Amino acid sequence: MTQNAILFIPDISGFTEFVHNTDIYHSRHIISELLELLIDSISMDLKLAEIEGDALFLYKLEDEVNLNDVNKQIEQMYLAFHSHLKRYDYQRICNCGACSSAYNLTLKFIVHYGEIEFIKIKDSKKPYGSNVIKVHRLLKNEVPLEEYAMFTESLIPSSYKTSPNTLTGIYDFGSINFAYEPLAHLKDQLPEIKPIPDDIPKHKLFDSTEIIQIPILELYEVISNFDYRLLWVKGVDKLEYEKNKVNRSGLKHQCLINKKRVEQTTVKKEVEPNQLVYGESTQEIPFTKRVHVYYVLEELEKGFTKLNIEVFVDFKPFGIIMKPFMKKNFQKIISENIKELILLIDSGFTTEQTNN
Repeated sequence: MTQNAILFIPDISGFTEFVHNTDIYHSRHIISELLELLIDSISMDLKLAEIEGDALFLYKLEDEVNLNDVNKQIEQMYLAFHSHLKRYDYQRICNCGACSSAYNLTLKFIVHYGEIEFIKIKDSKKPYGSNVIKVHRLLKNEVPLEEYAMFTESLIPSSYKTSPNTLTGIYDFGSINFAYEPLAHLKDQLPEIKPIPDDIPKHKLFDSTEIIQIPILELYEVISNFDYRLLWVKGVDKLEYEKNKVNRSGLKHQCLINKKRVEQTTVKKEVEPNQLVYGESTQEIPFTKRVHVYYVLEELEKGFTKLNIEVFVDFKPFGIIMKPFMKKNFQKIISENIKELILLIDSGFTTEQTNN
């Protein structure tokens, strides 16, 4: 039985093909976050038929289309998408190609209306038919913009028929007329998102430097990616974190240490242009208000990286008397962890082994 339906595809573009394994791994998580965000932004009862790479295929059974509702849905998704990217650009801690170029990702929408059928595959049913094929073919078109909403002739108001934004596409199923609307002007409505300020505790407990034979981006990924944390950090029984997100400033995770949960937050600070920094903050160490540990990386020649570990503390009243003891304890723990990190890298470990 055929039914009328709105067919709706938001499609993300902008990532080039990356060579470095970290870029591919992070781009996958960034796209996953954005697709989840688009799904969470659904307001007009669209149903998810399929996640298709960097796009969603959505539909709604409808005998009459309210274009105002469709346009509101597009605006809502577009603003949520770019607000997230703007926030991510402030919060990111990684400088790989995927993370540093995520702000340039773009979003377009293809909207079509027509009859569909459903095909049942085990316990699920999927939209099926010529109109499903048409809306997917329209992802390839001659629209001269990166971000736009395309409406096929079944949805174009009569006033659009003579618009300069109306085109005819030639496809294997024949020709089809469509109109497109630019979306870039909607960025004027994006909320102000302030960068996370540097806020470093005032007491520097100590710092230590090691030279490690590994490229800077590879070392940064080993240190900042929680998937590898238990391979070199001793004394942690378990690590709980959001596995579908790239680690970034403000993201929280929990360590289980001697059956006690310790919450930590990813932080960053200003460093030199040729350096990368990863930091973690916690408020759960006795006698302190908060402790920040920073890993500052600097690329050297021939694949070597200088790693400087810095510990900063704000003490509670009278907690300063514990400074010598805490310094000694941190030096012991961090030196053991760095020793394990070097052993891991010298063993031939690479992030590519686990990301593929």
